[in-house]
Amino acid sequence: MPDYKLHDPKGWCGDPKRGAALGRPTIKGPADYSGKLCLRRIRLSGDYDCNGTYFGFVPGSYLYWYADEDGEIDGMLRAPNRDSARAQVLKLYPEAKVRR
Repeated sequence: MPDYKLHDPKGWCGDPKRGAALGRPTIKGPADYSGKLCLRRIRLSGDYDCNGTYFGFVPGSYLYWYADEDGEIDGMLRAPNRDSARAQVLKLYPEAKVRR
């Protein structure tokens, strides 16, 4: 199972004393990736995730995180439900197997 904290930004511009990070960087792997990807809904407390990263509020959508086991693919997306999020991930990586 990939670790959500692996690529967690450490505050604004890398400095936690300057405030919360705004979102997370996306790490894109090869488009022909055919391994397993984990897809998980990330619960927000207000506009922040459990690590204190700011994502804001988007009405009608939830925040999802997808990643591979090695951390070579790691990204966030917004979707109204899991099926829609899975479809977005498969659009990026058509050969991947998406799991919880």
